[in-house]
Amino acid sequence: MWGRVRDVLFENLGLKLASLLLALLLYAHVVTDQERESVVQIPIASVGLADTLTSVGELPPRVAVRVRGKWKDLIRLSLTRPFLSIDLAAAKPGKFGTSITAEDISKRAIPPELARQITVTEVLDPRSVDLTIEPRATRSLPVRARIVGTPASGYVLDRDPYVEPESVVVMGPARLVQGIDTLYTVAVDITGERERIQRQVALALPANVANLETRRCVVTIRLARAEPDSMTGRARVRQGASKRGDRER
Repeated sequence: MWGRVRDVLFENLGLKLASLLLALLLYAHVVTDQERESVVQIPIASVGLADTLTSVGELPPRVAVRVRGKWKDLIRLSLTRPFLSIDLAAAKPGKFGTSITAEDISKRAIPPELARQITVTEVLDPRSVDLTIEPRATRSLPVRARIVGTPASGYVLDRDPYVEPESVVVMGPARLVQGIDTLYTVAVDITGERERIQRQVALALPANVANLETRRCVVTIRLARAEPDSMTGRARVRQGASKRGDRER
């Protein structure tokens, strides 16, 4: 009996596999040729803004749109990675706003070879982009480390933390950049620490201000054992530790 079953299964195996493959291809063609509706997330990018200007406010990262077309064309659309460009070439200082329409998506985001096959039926969110355009400024600012926490018992800061680089060049809205005197790193926690600490940390930049140089800074913190001051009762750093720190730096 098993021999008969084996003969039925494996007789003309190549022909049977070819028939199965053909049936699968036909099924896939029928299914993907049917029309469907889908929601697509399309990235947004701004282009054309003059070098002397900058935008304030967050540009939406993507727009959600409802599209309709054959499933195979919707699959092709997802593979092309479309994006919508917001043209700021004519923007001037002040408020800038523009709406996002289904026609904008069809003409500027969907590739021409698919725009004839796919219909954008609705723009869901957002339906508009609102920004503030301001003059741009560039400035070099000093960098300071922000320290939080308390070192181990009996230890104190030997000196002010050292930051490398000591200054960075930033760019942003002139009104905002001119109002900044010092940049700070993200907080460095020294809780329970002893002696020398060296960490690579990012800058805590205000919104809409960009760092044109390094993205991260190296903060060096030196701690030393403290001794009670017999005359004042306050802790003082041992001179030996301080001199050793001078040699290390």
